[in-house]
Amino acid sequence: MYGFISVLIPRRVFFMINFKNCYTNIMITADNYKHIHLLGIGGAGMSGLAKHLVSKGIKVSGQDSVTSETTLDLSTQYSISIDYGDESTLPSDTDMVIYSRAVPGTDKQRKMAAAHDIQQFSYPEFLGKVIDNTYTIAVAGTNGKTTTTSMIVELFDNQKKPFNAIVGADLQKFSTNYISNNADTFVIEACEYKNSFLNYTFDVLVVTNITEDHLDFFDDLEDIQRSFMSLIDNAKDGAVVICDTTLRALAPIVAYAQKNNVSVINYHEYISGTKVSIPGDHNINNAAAALGVVDYLALDISKARQYLESEFKGAKRRLEYLGVTQHGALVFDDYAHNPEGLHFLIAGIKERYPQKNIVMLFEPHLYSRTRDFKEEFVVELQQVDELYLFATYRAREDHDPKEDFLLAQYIDTQVVTLHTVENAQSFQQQFDSQQYASDTIIISAGAGDIWKHSHPLVKKHSH
Repeated sequence: MYGFISVLIPRRVFFMINFKNCYTNIMITADNYKHIHLLGIGGAGMSGLAKHLVSKGIKVSGQDSVTSETTLDLSTQYSISIDYGDESTLPSDTDMVIYSRAVPGTDKQRKMAAAHDIQQFSYPEFLGKVIDNTYTIAVAGTNGKTTTTSMIVELFDNQKKPFNAIVGADLQKFSTNYISNNADTFVIEACEYKNSFLNYTFDVLVVTNITEDHLDFFDDLEDIQRSFMSLIDNAKDGAVVICDTTLRALAPIVAYAQKNNVSVINYHEYISGTKVSIPGDHNINNAAAALGVVDYLALDISKARQYLESEFKGAKRRLEYLGVTQHGALVFDDYAHNPEGLHFLIAGIKERYPQKNIVMLFEPHLYSRTRDFKEEFVVELQQVDELYLFATYRAREDHDPKEDFLLAQYIDTQVVTLHTVENAQSFQQQFDSQQYASDTIIISAGAGDIWKHSHPLVKKHSH
């Protein structure tokens, strides 16, 4: 409905637009909207938004392509009616449609909504309206958004600071990705893909890092930097909490913030003396970012450090411990899906378990990302001892069988033992025959559904 903006305006000019002024403000209450329908409701952000709307007394329904643990939870715990597949129809009493950015304008239900003049908003457009009148803490960056957000959320909870939050994964401590204290403070993740985060205003912005990613949309690193600079324009007041301000990739953002009188907090200053209950130097950086927010808001930073070291649980699928196989191997699952994420993941495992072999189940995410970074992926994947390579999770892209196992031709099998999993249905039988024992760590990695193959490996009742 609003896609014409990005079509008519070249991307290099587009970053100058301030999204928060593009749309008329609307009041989202049960009095104004009786029934809101969510397309792609099973997504991390969309499911959290669905729970938020239910908490406001609004009738919510949804559609998704497949059944998942998330959609089943929404149906059973929140009484949300969900249809599956492409042939489902728009409920007749719908007065607003919110759609995931993965749902195109050609979608049947979006076309029905347009034909009946029903308001439509993308997830980031609508979330921007939800948070517009709240004190907003937004966490952005190429990697580390969900872990950093979960740290802020747990620290706020520990210090009894009222807040609402939508997180990019279920948090282990809360068993949900939506937490509400009916507060006027909101904690969110701010994704740069397709300039989604330009819909958000903020009081405190965390920038974990910036690297080349999403090159199916952005031209290069400079293009990504321009998008982050444009986000600075959405500052209500407050500050930007950012990693080492001298880093080259972050320098333009720091300079732009300072030029526009937005305070800059270098969270690198909080790294010394910080320890975290989960492994990896990257999580020390994530913790330092969270501590920068805590300190800025004048909370108890000493208490926060103690919590992060001894009690922090984190999000599911972030080096999440699943259990033990029948032969004694430890099993973990992680969301890492780009080279930098894999680097941090593997380094964290080696730091905690230096004597163990690493067996990775990896599912590349998107043909475009795999092509763009094939050399970088190979460097990281060759740091494990044994690799089970699954077909690329194509997500929003058209299926291309020729590229399902693109990385296989670049992996040096003299460095890492490679298994190409061409039949995922028979994977467990193939895997069980190896009888990995207690000297082995098994980790599944990817942003798709690779977790479906690691969970069954765990011996029942082992954790």
